[in-house]
Amino acid sequence: MTEFKNSLAIYFAAILGGFLRYEISLLFSFAKHFPYATLLVNYLGTFLLVYLVKGYLASKQASKRLILALSTGFCGGLTTFSGFLLDSIKLLDMGLYTEFSLYLVLSICGSLWIALWAGKKVAI
Repeated sequence: MTEFKNSLAIYFAAILGGFLRYEISLLFSFAKHFPYATLLVNYLGTFLLVYLVKGYLASKQASKRLILALSTGFCGGLTTFSGFLLDSIKLLDMGLYTEFSLYLVLSICGSLWIALWAGKKVAI
């Protein structure tokens, strides 16, 4: 029964994460040939996962269910690797090689920087 409750917590949190991703995509569509929405949700998801879930909540010994709901559910529903790849292909298809390169660097290096920064903040 515990695993079923964990699954339900993940399910409902993923709905909320997916809803937030959709709402952000409405605000920041593929504006001027750059996928701001995908970049933003992946940055936000990285921060939440490292700082809040893996750092703060883990140090407070929050319940396994809450951590699963927020990490696998909410952050999993919010972030999108497939969207990142699709946006990358769109940029390549449009011949926007500078934007494509910038998007890759910002996505990978930016998310890594956020993860490292958030991890250090939690460790203090």
